[in-house]
Amino acid sequence: MVGGVRTLALALAVSLAASAEEPIETPIPVPSPIPVGFLVAWKPMILSVRIDSGQGSQFGSDKVQPLRALVRYTTTLLGEKLLARAELEGGEFKSDTQNVPNRLLGADGYDLTLRLLGGTATKISSGFTVTASAGLLTRRQWGRASGGAPSIGVLGVTSNVEFEYRIAPLITLSAFFEGGLTPIPYGAQDNLGNLSDASEFRWRLQVSLDLTPRTALDIGYDFTRWHASFSQSSALGAPDQALLIEAREHALTIGVRWKP
Repeated sequence: MVGGVRTLALALAVSLAASAEEPIETPIPVPSPIPVGFLVAWKPMILSVRIDSGQGSQFGSDKVQPLRALVRYTTTLLGEKLLARAELEGGEFKSDTQNVPNRLLGADGYDLTLRLLGGTATKISSGFTVTASAGLLTRRQWGRASGGAPSIGVLGVTSNVEFEYRIAPLITLSAFFEGGLTPIPYGAQDNLGNLSDASEFRWRLQVSLDLTPRTALDIGYDFTRWHASFSQSSALGAPDQALLIEAREHALTIGVRWKP
């Protein structure tokens, strides 16, 4: 009996000693995959403009616009769970004037596009992250009646998704897609008529190179299509015409992104 008690006591002592030697687990906070920080980029583009009254394109313009820029700020909300982003881009917005039958339509000025977005980012696997957001989109372009694209502002909503994959310790590839509806006009020149439909579509391919733990160089190709259709327009001279306007932007984005 005494031997059994001694054996039990010895087993308990060994068990307590083993438990005391086990390391205490400390949770390690996982950083948010949301790409916070600032981006400042030079964004030269080739602008292509097409205008159609329903009888075939009446104007075409392809012109290089080097004086353009992009500024973006991304932060987090609710304990780094949600993404909040403000993005402003714009610059010169010009079109050629040759072979224009009526110069009431025009762009020899500039444009600005503002996006206010909220969303989230999810790390699917090691090196692969998906970021999605949605929010408000507004664009205002100012023309000076020299042919090609009108003076008008539009307001609406947009949503986007971006896929990022780290192919090397310092190199990341990404693909971005965005679609927006902008049915609310403002500041439009009087002869455009009634806005029937307006939309935006954009996609981007980009490579990012980490320069430091807080700084990266982004180089990408952006394609953006702006479309608007009007009824009862007199912009091309005749009253009560349909008017279709399409602007295509082929842009090179070269920017520096850093975390504060």
